[in-house]
Amino acid sequence: MRSYIALSGALLALLISFLVLTNVPFFSGLYRNLGSFFAEISGRAAKMVDKPIRKMANYYEMYVDLVEAKREVIELRKKVELLSLENQRLKELERENRKLKMILEISESMKERTLVANVVGEDIKSWYKGIIIDKGKESGIAQKMPVICPKGLVGQVVEANRGSSKIMVINDTNSAVDVYVEGKEIRGVAEGTGFSTLKLKYVKKNEDVEIGDTLITSGKDGIFPRGIPVGIVVNVNKKTGGVFSDIAVVPFSDYRLLDYVLVLTR
Repeated sequence: MRSYIALSGALLALLISFLVLTNVPFFSGLYRNLGSFFAEISGRAAKMVDKPIRKMANYYEMYVDLVEAKREVIELRKKVELLSLENQRLKELERENRKLKMILEISESMKERTLVANVVGEDIKSWYKGIIIDKGKESGIAQKMPVICPKGLVGQVVEANRGSSKIMVINDTNSAVDVYVEGKEIRGVAEGTGFSTLKLKYVKKNEDVEIGDTLITSGKDGIFPRGIPVGIVVNVNKKTGGVFSDIAVVPFSDYRLLDYVLVLTR
C-alpha cells in the first residue's frame, strides 16, 4: 500500500512537471500564480519578522548607550570627588601656611628668644587643663617658660620631657597671671576658672574697669614678660559683697584651636 502511494505521488509530480515544462497554458498559469502567491507571502513574512528584529536591535543599541553614559557619569563623579578633596586639602594647607607665617612674624618681632612648636595633643589626663607640644628639653625648653600664640597669651610650661612638653593654659584653675588694664593704671590677677572665661580679681569697685577693656601681662609675676595680650573684659559686676568687683574676661587665645605656639625661651 505504501509503495503504491509513493509511486502514485511520484507519477503525479512527474506529470505536473512535464505539463509545466511543455508550456501547457493551464498548468503554466497555475504555476506562475502559485509562485507569485508564495513570493508575496514570503515577502510579507520577511517584513513582519524584520520589523521587530530592527526594533530589538535599536533597543539594544539604546541600552548599550545608556550603560556607557552611566559609566561615564560614575567616572565624572569620581573625578569631581577627587577634585573636591584636593581643593579642601589645598585650602587647609593655605590656612596652615597663614598660621605659620603669622607665628614666624611674631617670633621675628619679639625681643625675647622664641621657639616655634607644633601642638600635637590636648592633655586630658593631668590635674590641669593643658596642651602638648613637640619640643622639649632637647630644644632648650624648661618649666615656667611662657607660651604665646598670634592672638595672645596661651600659658606656661609645667613639664618638659626630652622631646615634648606640657603646657598649662591660662583657663586652668591653677593659672594666675598678673595683668594691667591696658591704658589705665589698674592692676589685677587673671585667674582661670576651668571654663572658657577668666576672672579678673583684686580690682576695687571704685576702679574704672569697663566692658571692652583689654588686659595685658604686667611682667610682675616673674613668669610672663610685660605687654602680652591676655583677654577682653566681657562683664563687670559691682553689686557683689566686699570691696572687689566681679569681672569676667574672655581670653584672646583658644587653646583648643591651636596648631602652633611660640615658647619664650628667654
